[in-house]
Amino acid sequence: MQKVFINQGLSVLTDILSDLQIKNIFIVIGNHAYPSIKTLIEPYIQGISVEFFCAPDSNVEAIISGCEQLRQCNSDMVIAIGGGRIIDAAKLISSVALSTDNYESVIKGKEEITDKFLPLLVMPTTAGTGSEATSFSVVYLQEEKYSVVSEYLLPDYVIADSSLVQKMPDYLKACTVFDAFSQAIESFWSVDSTPSSRENAEKSITLISQNIQNYLKNDKETTKYMVNAAYLSGMAINESKTTLPHALSYFLTSRYDIPHGHAVALTLGFVGKINASLGDDKLKQVMKNIADMLNIDVINFDQYWRDLMKTSGLEVNLSKLGVKQQDLELIVDSVNIERLKNHPLNINKQILVKELTKIL
Repeated sequence: MQKVFINQGLSVLTDILSDLQIKNIFIVIGNHAYPSIKTLIEPYIQGISVEFFCAPDSNVEAIISGCEQLRQCNSDMVIAIGGGRIIDAAKLISSVALSTDNYESVIKGKEEITDKFLPLLVMPTTAGTGSEATSFSVVYLQEEKYSVVSEYLLPDYVIADSSLVQKMPDYLKACTVFDAFSQAIESFWSVDSTPSSRENAEKSITLISQNIQNYLKNDKETTKYMVNAAYLSGMAINESKTTLPHALSYFLTSRYDIPHGHAVALTLGFVGKINASLGDDKLKQVMKNIADMLNIDVINFDQYWRDLMKTSGLEVNLSKLGVKQQDLELIVDSVNIERLKNHPLNINKQILVKELTKIL
C-alpha cells in the first residue's frame, strides 16, 4: 500500500530512508531543477550514497538510458523529484521496464510489466499532474503519446510538500493547476467513476475552486491546499481515468507545443456545456453537482471556465495558439477511441468541429 506524507515537511525523507536502512539512492530529476533541488534535499540524505540521473523528458530514449544507468548501480531505492514527466519517467525506470529490445512492446501494451526492480519514492515539485497518485506512466514514442498501465508503476512513497513546489513562470503555474482541476472534473463525470473517486474528485474541485486565484498570486498558504488537491485529483483519475478533454488535448500538445494543462483546459468548458445540454438525466444531474461545487448555475459552466482561464492568464482562442481552421478535423480525428469509452456522452465529430470552430 502506498504511504503518503502531505505537507509534513522534508524530514520525513530522512525517517523513511532510516527505517528502510537505505544506503544508496538513485535520484531522477529534471535538468532545470537539479541545482536548487539538490541544495534543498542534501540535509535530509546525509550519509547516503547518491546517483543522479537527469531526465530531459519522458521520451523513450531518456527512459531507456535511465534504466541502463540504474542496472549498473548498487542502488536500494529510486527517488523522483520533479513534475509529472519526471515522475512518469521514474516509474518506468524503477521497474527497469524498458530496454532497447523490448521498449516498443511494453509501451504499446503487448508486454506487461511483471515486477518492480526497486521501491520508488516521489517528491512532486508542481501542484498539478497528480502522477504521484497513479499507476500509469505517460511516455512518448516517435512523438505519439502512450499510457503504460501497471500496478507496479504506483509509487511506494509520496512526499508532497509545499516547500518543494518550485517557483515557475505564472503561465506554467496556471497550466499545472488547470491540469489538476480538469482531471478532477473529468473524473467526476467519467463513466468509470466510483464512490471513492467521486469523493476525491469533489474534494479536489472544492479546494482548487476556492483557492486558485490566491494560489496564482503566489500566496504561500494556498500552495498547501493545491498540493493536496493535486494528489486527490491523481487518486481520482487512477480509478476513473480521464475523458474527452484529455483525449482532445494530446494532438494540441504534440502538434502546437501547447502545455498539457492548457491544452486540456481549452476544450473542457464546451465539453461540460454539451454534457449538461445533451446528456441524459443522470449526466445532467452530475453536471449540476459539479456546478454546485463551483457555486455557479450549470448553464454558466462554459462561461465560468473560460473566464477563469482568462483571469489566470491562459489564452482561450485556438488561433492565437497557432491552430488553423483546416486543423480542426485533424484534432478530432486524432482522438484515441479507447479514451472515449470513459466519456459519459457520445459526441459526434460534427458537433466537436463546430465547438472547436467557436473557440478558434
